[in-house]
Amino acid sequence: MAPILRTIVGVGISAALAFGMMPVASAAEDARADEDCTVHTSAVPASSADGDPSVGASASFGQTDLKENSWRYQNGELIPEEDGSDGDSSAAARAGEAWSLSEYGYLSSDGSVIEGALNKGIDVSEHQGWIDWEKVKADGIDFAIIRCGYGSDYASQDDDWWEHNVSECERLGIPYGVYLYSYAQNPEMARSEADHALRLLKGHHPTIPVFFDMEDSSTFIYNEDGSINLSASRKNFGDMAEIFCEAMENAGYWAGVYANLTWFNTYLTDERFELYMRWVAQYNNSCWYDGQYMFWQCTSSAYVDGVDGPVDLNFEYFGFCYPSDVGRYDWYVQDGSYFYTSKFGYLTGYDNQWMPNGTLTRGMVATVLWRAAGEPWADAANFADVDYGQWYGSAIEWARQYGIISGYGNTNTFGPEDAVTREQLAVMLANYARAYANVGTWSDGSRLSAKPDAGAVSSWAWDALAWAVDCGIIAGTPDANGTEWITPQNNATRAEAAKMLTKFLRDVL
Repeated sequence: MAPILRTIVGVGISAALAFGMMPVASAAEDARADEDCTVHTSAVPASSADGDPSVGASASFGQTDLKENSWRYQNGELIPEEDGSDGDSSAAARAGEAWSLSEYGYLSSDGSVIEGALNKGIDVSEHQGWIDWEKVKADGIDFAIIRCGYGSDYASQDDDWWEHNVSECERLGIPYGVYLYSYAQNPEMARSEADHALRLLKGHHPTIPVFFDMEDSSTFIYNEDGSINLSASRKNFGDMAEIFCEAMENAGYWAGVYANLTWFNTYLTDERFELYMRWVAQYNNSCWYDGQYMFWQCTSSAYVDGVDGPVDLNFEYFGFCYPSDVGRYDWYVQDGSYFYTSKFGYLTGYDNQWMPNGTLTRGMVATVLWRAAGEPWADAANFADVDYGQWYGSAIEWARQYGIISGYGNTNTFGPEDAVTREQLAVMLANYARAYANVGTWSDGSRLSAKPDAGAVSSWAWDALAWAVDCGIIAGTPDANGTEWITPQNNATRAEAAKMLTKFLRDVL
């Protein structure tokens, strides 16, 4: 299983780099997560048994009163983001537009678009207490990464809110991943931590990786003078990560490693870390890590409805949350049209399918434009062939009232389930622009006339299609020689329609 998973990941990452979609470094750093680590040389946990081993625990050592000590925690208490920062990223994270969704992508704390970020999520543990996951989902959170526990395989070290959090994500259909906070100092302890995660994962099926959280200062190997033995620590970290991640992959899960920028650049440098997905923490307006990574933890001071207090915020770059028939490197994902139409609810799928190659119906077009208008109420005469109790009923009534649709000729029929042709879609968009958005649609028709199949355009659609070509809403489909054909009578696939709608709603209106 492990080689197959790694092959899939490797192909995806290589493609991401080829397309230039992975995040790139910026000019200035402004957060605790990318500073040098403070190492606590005396933070080695005790090894006396805690009297509460779980069933099947593989380690003979116990761990008692474990307190996180890392760049994020001091004696188990989360360090406020400002305390370790020489910038203002945490303040920006609470200010209006930071980390929010825009028409061109997610916005960073400086207002720039986060290149390549596909989905926004949070990571949580018992530190957050009870979470109202329905509110979280409604607040634009696409995924969660849930702590299942910490340290070796003892029931007392299970996360107190693991079962609640994972069951709620499964109930609500929120894609989730998992992490275990590591205190492992040697391969034996790492094996027990893998057993710990696998015990808690039984019966669960995360679609996002299971992460080995490597950040605690007790896990270094030290010299006699109290300094870090860098070479020994690096090898030991590689050994432990391999044990944990191989165990996850052999059980059928994606596997990854979580750490901050300094750890990845300085300590987690063993070549084996290339085999697993990286989740990089850097509290900044961009992630500086120049290696391959799939998740970026950008702040610990975000506020999300349903969570009491600040929470870690993350962006995902691989497409784990996408429907099963949408590929991260499909053209409609690469050009942003899937992102725009799906994130804003214009073209949604069902049963984990988006059907990019399926046809768009006339009722769907009316519904998309109605949603774009804010779903207003209308009272128009009924088409004879429309069941107004169906999902498209209100949209078609509104579209007819405003002259966006008129039906087939003089028949008082609309054909809501009929596939929409490319020229019909252009007419509906032009009608919306004029009648509802007060946007002119005049064209001299010269660009359309230059297309080799311009003669196939219906007379009633010519003006609208000419305008759509001028605006770039319809560019044409190139053949093997690079000649662009309008194909006006062809049905518009959902992916093609997504591109047209994105250009129209986002860039033209």
